[in-house]
Amino acid sequence: MTDILVMGSNTVDLYVETAADLIDIDHHNRDDESLLGFQVGDKVLAENVSFDVGGSGLNAATAFARTGLETTYLGCLGDDMFGARILNHFDDENITFRGALGDQSGIGIILESDAADRTILSYKGCNNDLTAADVPDNLSPDWFYSSTVLGDTRRTMESLIQSFDETTTAINVSSYLADHGINELESILSHTDYLFLNQDEARRLTGNDDLINMFADLNTVLRGSAIITHGDSGVYYEEDRTYYHVPPRPTNVVETTGAGDAFNAGFVTAKANGRPQHRAVKAGMIQAEHVLEHASTTDDLLSKQALLDELNDAEYTTEVIQ
Repeated sequence: MTDILVMGSNTVDLYVETAADLIDIDHHNRDDESLLGFQVGDKVLAENVSFDVGGSGLNAATAFARTGLETTYLGCLGDDMFGARILNHFDDENITFRGALGDQSGIGIILESDAADRTILSYKGCNNDLTAADVPDNLSPDWFYSSTVLGDTRRTMESLIQSFDETTTAINVSSYLADHGINELESILSHTDYLFLNQDEARRLTGNDDLINMFADLNTVLRGSAIITHGDSGVYYEEDRTYYHVPPRPTNVVETTGAGDAFNAGFVTAKANGRPQHRAVKAGMIQAEHVLEHASTTDDLLSKQALLDELNDAEYTTEVIQ
């Protein structure tokens, strides 16, 4: 059985629905943005509150385990009630936990608006505290996947990825790391087979505004290739020196949290099961759609058979952009 080692954050998430206003800001030199607005000094009533486990590493590990990959999560859990809840989730999903127990778990506070947009307050807790001494000896997984990690955990991840000569590696870059630029991240990127990032992160990482130039800059350091997502516009990728765009299918968006993790996991699952890159992109989009259409980041993730069956039937338009 194919096995995968996963790193990335683990949290217990608090979802808070409010009637916050959306404030749109136009920028001349980058994408426009929307802000959630709260009046200073006001007491804002929450319309609904719910808890769930989450975090980019936990979400991805759950998606991998659901598709039958033998999944190990490597990280640092809080030695508290939230850490216990996460361990119960791992047990329920047949995910093996390796790593260490720290002081306090990571917590996400997700502020949601009426327009299905959200802002996340992220407290990392002990997520950043995994050291090399906490890593089991002789790890040699078939696949290694990591979302953004910081602090001691980033240094541990960097050392691991450099040691995986026979392992296929996939990395999800967030703005935390993208702002460091290509040169500072070269020791990671040069060992990366599949790099997942959105268009804004690609712009920050490369310093380029043009999509094709972004790919060209990334190709100078990556061992493999980049897959660039762009929200409602879909996914851009390169295969055999040709660049493609896959627009999304119509989707009833309920919650966007975790959709990126689901896309990455769907892509990796398809590749681990021998599908070519263009099919893996579509598998990622299918898994992401199922998360977008539900409030939870993990409840509606597809099994391997369900994902591959839907992949056989799914109709997407693929456009050559250069």
